[in-house]
Amino acid sequence: MREAEFYKGMEMEEADKPRAERALRSKGIEMHILIKDHLMAWSDNETIRYSEVASAYRYDKRIRNTLFKYISYVEEFYRSVILDNYYDRTDQTFWIKTFEDNLKKYDGSMNEVLERLSFRDLFRQIRKLPDDIKEKYGFIKEHVGRNTRALNELRNAVMHNKFLLLFRGFEVCYVPGVDSKKSANLKANILNLANFLPNGVKEKCLADINDCKMERNNENKTKWDLPVQVIVSV
Repeated sequence: MREAEFYKGMEMEEADKPRAERALRSKGIEMHILIKDHLMAWSDNETIRYSEVASAYRYDKRIRNTLFKYISYVEEFYRSVILDNYYDRTDQTFWIKTFEDNLKKYDGSMNEVLERLSFRDLFRQIRKLPDDIKEKYGFIKEHVGRNTRALNELRNAVMHNKFLLLFRGFEVCYVPGVDSKKSANLKANILNLANFLPNGVKEKCLADINDCKMERNNENKTKWDLPVQVIVSV
């Protein structure tokens, strides 16, 4: 059985046995095996502590929850940019086709159009705005096509609850803070998201991501035992 594969070489406190059973039942045996194998690949030991696996799972969930908050902020922020600047000036030549078609469909209601606009189309439209508007709100110009595509893929991964520490579907993005300022790893994609946030919010986002590694709310849970190899420092 696959459960036996997970428990093979697993060091576990007695109090963690029912917790592990619940976790395997509710969150999946295969995902836990993937996490275990990933962590053991970094170790010379033939055993692994259950607390390491459980902490890695909780850590990934914390990162996803944090990213969800700031991705939602990005979406609300840029919808408001368009709405505040063009709510009564809908007759523009820079609307993308989807935006223009929906303006006709909803009788020029900018709010209605924006509420129905996909995340991907939102940033396609932002890229078409006049330079003075983009500069006013600090919209990044360099590598904007690649970086907005990367942002969209990060959003999809978060919204579909992908296990981010093992996810290999991120897009390449161009950001300072990673090797050669170009990467498709999780750290680069988090930095890319942060660069789309207004000043102040950006710094709070990065601080919240770094705080995900801290032990907290650990009462009646498996001991917080996060392997240093999985920590994402931004």
